[in-house]
Amino acid sequence: MTSATVQSIVIPETRVYDAHRKEEIVLRNVSVNTQHEHDNDGNVMYFDLNEAKAYLGRQGKSLASLPLLVNLYLSLSDLAEQDEVAAQLYSQFNNAWDRTGTSISPDGRIVHNDIVLGETVYQGLGVPQEAGAIDHLFDKNEQFFQALLGVRDIDRLIDVAARQDLVLFYWYPRGERLVMFGGGDFYYMHQHIPGLLMVFCDDEPQPRRVARGVWVEG
Repeated sequence: MTSATVQSIVIPETRVYDAHRKEEIVLRNVSVNTQHEHDNDGNVMYFDLNEAKAYLGRQGKSLASLPLLVNLYLSLSDLAEQDEVAAQLYSQFNNAWDRTGTSISPDGRIVHNDIVLGETVYQGLGVPQEAGAIDHLFDKNEQFFQALLGVRDIDRLIDVAARQDLVLFYWYPRGERLVMFGGGDFYYMHQHIPGLLMVFCDDEPQPRRVARGVWVEG
């Protein structure tokens, strides 16, 4: 079986930092679609957020919340050294947008929701009002970014991103936000920032996007 025909990969172990309990959650055997969702004719399907959640839900899958996606990315960075499929998916996380099951409101309410971790809500964390790269903002807004990203500190994420010379994260502090993962453009803003993570405001038009699913292997 070649990597081109593999539809999913099982990540044996990944760890997500729970900022409520201030400890790591160990997750085992998380499955991830290696390809974006296709219709019966093999065409890539495009979804708005609600369509993606409904479509994946019928398959026992969901979008990954941002903490899960960030830490799957970190796990894939290790697996990629010896597994061709993991290397392919790791590269896709660097270069293609993926929707997440995370949203942020202007009052500092962060909601993560996926089929692996369930729903997690953080309230009143104080949304950073300064725009910039995460490596410049993390220390000044540690609790907020720990809750948003599911990491205790930013060091390893910076290290993994730096292997491909990426700007790690750009924060755009305005309005209700939908969080997405991958490199690309801010739509309708004529600004390109290569990187792993950007935050979009939902008061701007959002095109329908491709989606992939996650679930726990039984």
